[in-house]
Amino acid sequence: MLTDNRVFLKEKASGILERLDAVFDSGRVGCVEAKNGQKTLQIEKNGRMLLVHSGYDPGKEAAMIMERLRGKLKEKEPVIFIGFGLGYHIDAIAERLSPPWFSVIEFSPEVLKAALSVYDIKKRKFFKGLKHLHLIENEEQILPAIVQDVDDVNRPPQLVILPSYERIFKEEVARYLSGFQQYLKEKKSRYVTTLHFEKRWIINSLQNFPSLLKTPNLLADFDRSLFENKPAVLVAAGPSLNEEFDHLKRIKEDRSAYIFSVGSAINALIEHGIYPHAAFTYDPTPHNQFVFQKLKEKGITEIPLVFGSSVGFETLKDYPGKMAHFITSQDWLSAYTLKHRELADIDIAMDSPSIAIITLQILDRLNCNPILLVGQNFSFRERKRYASGIEYDMVDSELGEKEMEGTFETESVDGGKVLTNEGYMQMKKSMEYVLEGMIGKTVYNTTKKGAKIEHTIYRELSSLVDELPKNGIVLPWFTDERPNYDLAFIEEKWKTIVSESESIGEKIDEIRKMTAKIEQTLQMRKLHKMEHLYQSLEGKVNGLQNTLVYKIFLRSMTQFETEIASKEIAAVRNSEDAIKKGQTVVKEYRRLVDAWEAAFRTVKEEIKKIGGEVLAEVQKVG
Repeated sequence: MLTDNRVFLKEKASGILERLDAVFDSGRVGCVEAKNGQKTLQIEKNGRMLLVHSGYDPGKEAAMIMERLRGKLKEKEPVIFIGFGLGYHIDAIAERLSPPWFSVIEFSPEVLKAALSVYDIKKRKFFKGLKHLHLIENEEQILPAIVQDVDDVNRPPQLVILPSYERIFKEEVARYLSGFQQYLKEKKSRYVTTLHFEKRWIINSLQNFPSLLKTPNLLADFDRSLFENKPAVLVAAGPSLNEEFDHLKRIKEDRSAYIFSVGSAINALIEHGIYPHAAFTYDPTPHNQFVFQKLKEKGITEIPLVFGSSVGFETLKDYPGKMAHFITSQDWLSAYTLKHRELADIDIAMDSPSIAIITLQILDRLNCNPILLVGQNFSFRERKRYASGIEYDMVDSELGEKEMEGTFETESVDGGKVLTNEGYMQMKKSMEYVLEGMIGKTVYNTTKKGAKIEHTIYRELSSLVDELPKNGIVLPWFTDERPNYDLAFIEEKWKTIVSESESIGEKIDEIRKMTAKIEQTLQMRKLHKMEHLYQSLEGKVNGLQNTLVYKIFLRSMTQFETEIASKEIAAVRNSEDAIKKGQTVVKEYRRLVDAWEAAFRTVKEEIKKIGGEVLAEVQKVG
């Protein structure tokens, strides 16, 4: 390997240098001369010698690759090169397009070592824009490489595949592209979810906060020995639930396991005369209140409601039974204003695509064992979404023709095929991630004709019922428990919030004025003053961001806007183009100021109102 390349790798990718130093020369990869005297790489694969670049004129071939991609690639946009080779195509494309940064993917350490023995990275001026050099030798290394290249930018980089790699490394390229597309799809889904719920989460948390002071925390205020090593049945609303009502009735009568419903399953259970030991809910939307409409209308008081702190606040109104809560990861208000008297930290439930996944997390924390999944289809049966007894005006219980177009088959619990869609598959993947981290727990998937769930054991509920304890081990779990939060801490934090809310508008306006001053200075081309103005802007932004009101409300209500703006600003932070940098800073801070002002208008009066209620409750209880 060339000395300059060793120095470069030691600075930029020491792990790769160590790997290349450990590579044994198998003789399958080597450099040979093309007809025009340039070097090309030769790789032995399946007994055949394959060339990475042209055997006649590698430089001309690279120019042709650039010409073919001319209409597809944009100038001054990031690029990921799949395949290093000897870098001819990288030279041609980087020279022409001037990407702000680029990354390179290589699959073979032997190829990379051979390349770096003839290709001097430091002599290419554009290689200062190299963001990452990835050596991907196995599937586990794909996602970390993608995250490093994609996570801190708003627009995905352009992909350039060295044509010979589509033949020589066909499977490796396909796996990388599949992972890349899947990650982009998941990233888009997260963006959509954040954009849709970012304001709703904090509004719910604000409205629900007084209820947290009146209801116990399931993960903090209950005796966990009530649940430890006790069987728990997690009942979801899938169509397979229809076949399990008799078995659930027997479990309830025998008191052989806790029965916990999630989401809409409560209605199917009530319809069949089964009252679960608790109903879990966390959906932040206003529609969630309709899940419990039947229970409220019937005045059923025997079913405790366990709610996530950022659940749709309408759900809690007029609930006739007892209530307990858990803190969700989207509840920034509780994160900053709640402290327990006896526990150093309060367990939280990580936000997930479904209440079943969140409840599974909670049952794991409570050390329930075994856990039985019922009605967890992650699929459709005869076009049905739900079990019988579940009907809503806002959603049809049966798939329409257009929805059917988005379905596809996946493996079922019995090795056959069931019909599912992308949303269910994302939920299943999320549940499998939680299951993988559950240590010492046995989880049975009893869902007939449901999608196969990794890290579970498929058993029919009828066979498991006979194996459950017969001595009535399930006891009344919710008696006179009360919340045990530190009221003095809560009072201190809320007084700060109410006080700060009086000056937040002024702080935001100062940032707006400073942004306007930067724009004016930029228009006058007084570029020598820009760095001083950036420092002043940063000071005012820090002044806002150090407040509790920002940390709790403004930041959480503008997550999407903040992420977009921060990535755009970071992209030009070290730019030599002073005009572009200034224009970007003005544009993005103007966007943020508008978002902060809108968010504060939404919660300003509620902060005052709820703050008054909280402080009054604290003084009353204290």
